[in-house]
Amino acid sequence: MITITSDFECGNAKNVTQTGDNRHRLEVVGDKPVYCYYFCFDVRNDGEATTAVIEVWHDPVIDDVPGFISHFPSTIWIQLEGAGRYQPLVFGECETHDDHLVIHLPLAAGQTVRVTDVWPSTYTDTCDFLRGLAEERSDRCKLFTLGQSVQGRDILGVRCGTPGKPRVLGVAGQHPIEFPGIWGMRGIADFMTSLVPDARALREELLVEIIPMVCPDGTVMGRNGFNAEDLDMYQSFGDTPDAPEPEAHESRLLWDKAVADRPDLWMNIHCYLGWRGNSEHPYDGWYEVADPVFSDPKQARLYQAFCDTMRLQTTGPSTHITAATHSPNTTEYQLAKRFGIPHVFYEINGGTAGPYGAGKRALEVFQRATTTLLSPPA
Repeated sequence: MITITSDFECGNAKNVTQTGDNRHRLEVVGDKPVYCYYFCFDVRNDGEATTAVIEVWHDPVIDDVPGFISHFPSTIWIQLEGAGRYQPLVFGECETHDDHLVIHLPLAAGQTVRVTDVWPSTYTDTCDFLRGLAEERSDRCKLFTLGQSVQGRDILGVRCGTPGKPRVLGVAGQHPIEFPGIWGMRGIADFMTSLVPDARALREELLVEIIPMVCPDGTVMGRNGFNAEDLDMYQSFGDTPDAPEPEAHESRLLWDKAVADRPDLWMNIHCYLGWRGNSEHPYDGWYEVADPVFSDPKQARLYQAFCDTMRLQTTGPSTHITAATHSPNTTEYQLAKRFGIPHVFYEINGGTAGPYGAGKRALEVFQRATTTLLSPPA
């Protein structure tokens, strides 16, 4: 007997039905067009060894078939019960059709396997990781809380470096299940609190604050792009870019901190999914503010240096070659326009990165960006 469930942290699946012997159909739970691709579910086999066949369909409520299928083919990750790590599903055991996927999953007798298209960093594990850094490296970093989410979860971060030095604020998880961004920020936090010589030197020159998961409710709930209020933290000002503050509760917490602290660099890491045919592996991307919103010529020149850094010294150009553009309702645009705060915004392709790959790519961006920050153009 095959049983499929998703009632766990980061789980995402609905309307599970059996359509044949060892064959099931389910739908993903989406948020809005394009943000309808994530799934994470457990498959339990209480019978003899077999192969389960699972059809994964788009969310019929949002009915964005092209948006759903555009993310595939991609890596499908599986976690064997008790293994603690994920591994790629063998190539060829996931079929991509015009409007759904078909996953062929070998199962031993009595086995449970978790299936997902993005390797999760759960809220519980992420908090344990940050608390562990603060405890084990108390001479190098401190734990802090941005505040609490709508549902009352602490939004944790770590702080390290030298007060009074240039300030860097790094965040991820605005879109809650874009886990490569979260893994990336975890990698930066690990690096910045380590004994690596480059990290020790940066702690002398910078004050760095890392918040890997700014939308914990959405992550726990397995949401694609929304917080618990059904709001998108990336497009934080919604339909009113000139509003005094963002819409979502967690976005307001971030905004208030940025306005109060005025970081010298705002760093934001996101994720998207799938093996792209439009350019080169590993299919990463990046965003910029396209029009001149910096009123201070010095800050405008520094921002151009960051843009040059992203284009020439990261793997961001491996997808569309040129940067995508932030709309005026984003935090990046409004921090630049109102306060002259520059940013780097990077997207790691979740189809080509698990925790290790995401951490390495994010760390490359961080090190390149901080080098530019500490050596600004004249």
